Amino acid sequence: MKKYTHAWLAMMAMKRIEKSAIPEDKKSDAKALVKWFKDYRDFVISGSWYPDSVFKDMSSSHIVKYEPDKTKESSYFRRMPETLGLYQMGLTSDKLGDAFKITKGNLCDRVESFAESLIDSFKILDSEASGEPIVPSCNHIAMRFFILSHYIADCHMPLHCDGRSFANSNAVHGFIEEQWDDMVRESYQIDEDNNRFFYDPEGYPLKSETVHPVVEAVEKELVNREFVWPWGPDCKNTWDYMSGISQYSYLMASRLVPDDRKPKDITPASYKKTDAYKEHFDEYTTIILNDAVESIAKVWLHAWCRYRDWWRGCELAGLKAEARAMVSEIAKAEKIIAEHPAMITGLEAKAAEALAKVEVKEAALKAARDAGRSTKTKENELASAENALAKVRLKVEESKEALQYALDSINDLKALSAAAALKVARKAKEYGISLDDQDDPDAV
Repeated sequence: MKKYTHAWLAMMAMKRIEKSAIPEDKKSDAKALVKWFKDYRDFVISGSWYPDSVFKDMSSSHIVKYEPDKTKESSYFRRMPETLGLYQMGLTSDKLGDAFKITKGNLCDRVESFAESLIDSFKILDSEASGEPIVPSCNHIAMRFFILSHYIADCHMPLHCDGRSFANSNAVHGFIEEQWDDMVRESYQIDEDNNRFFYDPEGYPLKSETVHPVVEAVEKELVNREFVWPWGPDCKNTWDYMSGISQYSYLMASRLVPDDRKPKDITPASYKKTDAYKEHFDEYTTIILNDAVESIAKVWLHAWCRYRDWWRGCELAGLKAEARAMVSEIAKAEKIIAEHPAMITGLEAKAAEALAKVEVKEAALKAARDAGRSTKTKENELASAENALAKVRLKVEESKEALQYALDSINDLKALSAAAALKVARKAKEYGISLDDQDDPDAV
């Protein structure tokens, strides 16, 4: 796909997340993602075009090429969400179930790795102090979202999944993508000087006076199509889902450019004379672009929600730690209240003994003075006895203060502990996290 098609698909994915009927338990996350996205929408054109303009990994990471495999009898095609147009078209394909082999490309791996890197980037952002050199910026993460959208969209371009080569012969591949890009360019106002779209009041690309019917159809579908959260019956994760998309994109290639035509014999001029172009091109294009929007939105939102689940787990773990600290403080206070009265009684007895010793030493010192004897030894003994008395009295006062503080604070501590426990319970309920889960945030 071309530059503006990629950027537009990313913007439409953002719009789908905002406008479609997202499952109730994902709505708050979807709203947060859209709000975050809109601060970085000016990067969508440059970001979504980065794989072509900078990475230039077109021969490996933009494709996953399928070809018939004559060494096998059949191949299994994944079951996908029923709402996908490519899937529905594939179910009626003559090639469904035919043996295939993958000859080139790592597109599904690329999508999965980029999606994982988004989650990791957010974790680093939240875990490190602001200003640390290893911390990624939100600008950087937003760019990675848009870069990811490019690879997802490419998987929906049937000729990116078809082992037949159209790119290096008569440019039919490029011709088809140029047709799509022209649809976008004629339908929206583009601020080419600043490499961005002009925006409507809602923050999405501003439509031109004339909008291509395919574009109108996509805009309508992104609102009306059911948003299916699960990856699909045979899909457990991003990679599985993209693998399924690539399979049905491969099947769609035979409709977009029929198999009875050899790549070397097809030119843009001859392609325009085929039934595939004259009667079905807009229909097939609408299906392809609708599903591209769907998949970008789906992969984005799944990655975002996984990050948010981790973030909520971290927050809940912090609240639980605070609650445990309050329980520990209560236990300390209760121990003081239980043990210090007896401790104080014992210290007061020691203080009385120390006072008696001081009185004995005072009497001995007085007797030595009255007798005219040397008093230095007696003075030292008295000083030592007085110092011992002072230490015991200090311990008595400290113990009494600790006891009084425990008595004064125990009720407040219990109230704070109850509030902390309630906060944990409310957050756990809000986030749908069981309090039996481990404290490890990644466990959620």
